[in-house]
Amino acid sequence: MKNTGFLFTPVFMAVLLLFFGAAMATATFIENDYGREAAYSAVYASKWFEFIMLLLAVNLAGQVIKYKLYRREKLTILVFHLAFIIILAGAAITRYTGFEGTMHIREGETADKIRSAEHYIGYVVENENGEVIARKNEIFSTKYFSPGKYVRKIKTGGEKLEIFMAGIIRNAAMSVAEDSGGKPMIEFIASTPGTGFYSIVLKEGDTVTVGDHIIGFGGNVNAEIVITCDSSGFYAVAASELTEGGMMSGTRKVYRPGERIKLSPMQVLAAGDIRLVPKTLTHSGVLKPVPVDPSGQETGRTAYVFHINYGAQTSSLTLWQDEKENFSMARTIIAGKKVDIRYGAGEVQLPFALKLNDFIVERYPGSNMPSGYKSDVILTGASGEVIMPYVIYMNNVLKYKGYRFYQSSYDSDEKGTVLSVNHDVAGMVVTYSGYALLFIFIILSLINPASLFRQANIRLWNTPFGKGLTAFLVLIFGSGLSVINAQDHFVPLKKAAEEAGMILVQDQKGRTEPLYTLSYDILRKVTRKNEFNGLSPMQVFSGIWLDFEHWQSVPLIRVSNSDLAKKAGISGKMASFSNFVDFSKGGVYRISEDVQRAYAKKPGERNKYDKEVIKVDERINIIYMIYTGDFLRLFPSGDSLGSWLPPAEALRTSASGEDSLFIRNVYNLLTSSVADGNAGRVKQAASLIYQWQKRLAGYELPTEKKIRLEVLYHKAKVFERLFPYYATTGILALILLLFTIIGGRQYGRIAENTVTLLLAAGFAVHTAAFIMRWHISGHAPLSNGFESMVFISWVTILAGFIFRKKSGFVMPATAILSAMTLLVAHMSFMDPEITNLVPVLKSYWLTLHVSVITSSYAFLGLGAIIGMIVMLLLVFSKEVNIENIGSSINTLTVINYRTVVTGLYLLTAGTFLGAIWANESWGRYWGWDPKETWSLITIIVYTLVTHSRMIPAFKNVFAFNLLSMLAISSVLMTYFGVNYYLSGLHSYAGGDPVPVPAFVYVAVILVAVLSVLAYMKFRIWDKRVEKN
Repeated sequence: MKNTGFLFTPVFMAVLLLFFGAAMATATFIENDYGREAAYSAVYASKWFEFIMLLLAVNLAGQVIKYKLYRREKLTILVFHLAFIIILAGAAITRYTGFEGTMHIREGETADKIRSAEHYIGYVVENENGEVIARKNEIFSTKYFSPGKYVRKIKTGGEKLEIFMAGIIRNAAMSVAEDSGGKPMIEFIASTPGTGFYSIVLKEGDTVTVGDHIIGFGGNVNAEIVITCDSSGFYAVAASELTEGGMMSGTRKVYRPGERIKLSPMQVLAAGDIRLVPKTLTHSGVLKPVPVDPSGQETGRTAYVFHINYGAQTSSLTLWQDEKENFSMARTIIAGKKVDIRYGAGEVQLPFALKLNDFIVERYPGSNMPSGYKSDVILTGASGEVIMPYVIYMNNVLKYKGYRFYQSSYDSDEKGTVLSVNHDVAGMVVTYSGYALLFIFIILSLINPASLFRQANIRLWNTPFGKGLTAFLVLIFGSGLSVINAQDHFVPLKKAAEEAGMILVQDQKGRTEPLYTLSYDILRKVTRKNEFNGLSPMQVFSGIWLDFEHWQSVPLIRVSNSDLAKKAGISGKMASFSNFVDFSKGGVYRISEDVQRAYAKKPGERNKYDKEVIKVDERINIIYMIYTGDFLRLFPSGDSLGSWLPPAEALRTSASGEDSLFIRNVYNLLTSSVADGNAGRVKQAASLIYQWQKRLAGYELPTEKKIRLEVLYHKAKVFERLFPYYATTGILALILLLFTIIGGRQYGRIAENTVTLLLAAGFAVHTAAFIMRWHISGHAPLSNGFESMVFISWVTILAGFIFRKKSGFVMPATAILSAMTLLVAHMSFMDPEITNLVPVLKSYWLTLHVSVITSSYAFLGLGAIIGMIVMLLLVFSKEVNIENIGSSINTLTVINYRTVVTGLYLLTAGTFLGAIWANESWGRYWGWDPKETWSLITIIVYTLVTHSRMIPAFKNVFAFNLLSMLAISSVLMTYFGVNYYLSGLHSYAGGDPVPVPAFVYVAVILVAVLSVLAYMKFRIWDKRVEKN
């Protein structure tokens, strides 16, 4: 027993958790660089990873017995251990008995088979009589395993047949190579309009269609361009005129129909709109797979090269896998034996079938953005009898005989559906039981007076300071106002322009919103600011719209690249439209070639200049679209899509002369009134347009009250103004409190109440603005990075009010952390735009999941700030103030423990609520997506933090507070690292990852210095206690 007792210790649990977390972190980077299958093969599906989970289950079970957790007073912690043991058991059942796959059905067709999510590799060997003498099929990830790792030896009589994978060629294509046993072949590089360049290989007797022309090789083929060869070379004869040019010489020659042309490498032949360039011409060639540079061509094919050995005989075989195909097979014959090698998804026969009657894509009005999609199916039995009709759509699952069908995706022509299928009844029941126990544990821990959370005190840690608890509170005040000078350029009067901002428009994504909202989003995108020279967004928008002649020279386009700024002829970072478009030369676009080059490159190959060119090009086009009126989509077209039209297009397509007259008159009234600054007439035009919109829109429009509320939300800029308010309040309060404690003085009630009132006022405004955004958008504002940061900031202040009575440091810490999150929310890579939801996000499970998990970030962030304050207190501790500071450190440590534990509970609950959402949305409660993986890693990190006191070396107040401060890095990786740097389902940003800001490196150095200085002081006080 002594030899195995170590398996049940907290130290062994910590070691297992460290290995488990490190393995998962490594896997997320493997997935980012090499793909999902590589991460599965290397880590998630490996036996050693399963063994770690088995040891964790053994450790948890052993602790139940070793520490007698089955006693009544230990009920809460027993529930926790049982929950995770059951969750791990459910995961094992799912892995070994569950099934995942996809079903593809076209409209009007019936399907009764599923393609498995896993890919298999296998072989079938037949003897000379056609009898199968060997067969094997197994899961195999060719994305991770290198060539040579797949070797299978089969006994067939007296000899062994060996199948050996010799090579894997990704993004492969067939190419011609010289071989003594080969045949005449020719390889062309062909191009047609819209297709780019691609390779063509022809053997004698082959024909191929390129564009509108048929090309054939051999004297007997029926083709427009016939290629022949003899001992003197290769020749082409065309039925129509051909043009010849050399790629290097630049010469051109025209051949008449029927005229013979001798072919040579790098020669350019043109027939109509197609181009042909001979690459390889050989009398003795064979086809071999070769890799193709993906920057030039994406073939979508992978070649697996096998060598088949039987005695002294050897045969080669190439198996081709196309990304669009589920299954591939190749055959060779050696010593009279047929060898088939197969790779692809497995096939499962269902005891019933689904017929797709109709597939429907619903879109937001006036856009191509789907608001939802659904499959109208009929479930039939094995004999064809109708069991029931059903409509499958996102978050509405078809369940039958243990199978669950989820809406996954659809064909590009919208005539077919792809359903994800799951069969895991036992695994799901066990796993959900574990989740339920986990939630029960969290509730018991919070309400049970005997739980560690409720009983936590400073005696849990070794401390060189006294055991007393002294509470201090805080002083906060301050705010910030900014004054912006007005521009000297002509702009419409603010009242008239902003009255026009109340008019509804339809944006490019189909959202119906006030023109003020659109102008706000445009101004931020073009200038990267919420105001421009003291002008409101609507004043800027109206100025460009009505007086482009003057506004084209106003520098309002943000240019962040110095080289591009130099090209535009500016010295700062703001350029005008006329800096890029020269109207004196007929509207020459100065960066036209740069834009074309940037877009021609793959995203990963673009440098900083290319990226800025693309951004500036978008800003320039936005200015031009304001001028042309393309953003003023004011008039519903009345079509089935619900699209709205700008005035010019609405006039062209109006159904009657009466409609045309109304559009012309009301638009003229609007433009003249805004230009004259007559707010009353603008309001009259807006009312007429609104009545027109209500009549023709075809869907319910926002009420006038809701329109004014949305405009008020943007004008108030609450979250932007709360940042300096919270920051100033928190920093001043913290400084005052530190000076008070360091000086050995006490803190007053008046200051405490002032702090509470100031932050309560800010919190009330914060709450009101958050509710406003919820009401305006029509969904919980938790769907993007900006909204989640605003919510985290709100929960942070809420956490401060929960724990404020425990210590005076709590409110300043929460104010500073809340200000930091609002600062991040307003950084350039965050987008505060209010948008429509994509279909998968329309789920109450998602709202619950995101709200709970983002709430946890606030508590864990607060724990980091408290840990940092403890480090600062240690640094400033001296003989004259050690009693005051020591008491505060003890108090803060207990508060920090409860804060971190609360955050851990919320993070755990939020993560597993996310698993339930995923299972209800697409049939998989855990798919090792980087986001959920890093959430689990963060749970492990904070589990180690909260249990660190059980490891002797870490059973002190310094270690706990240091770990709580450093552990926030895992939260930052979970939120920013995954959302903006790793690939996955949860990414908010597209394209290349956001560069790591310079201040991050500075922060890391400062934290390291602070930690070392704090430790040196802690050792001084700790050694003094040891001597005594």
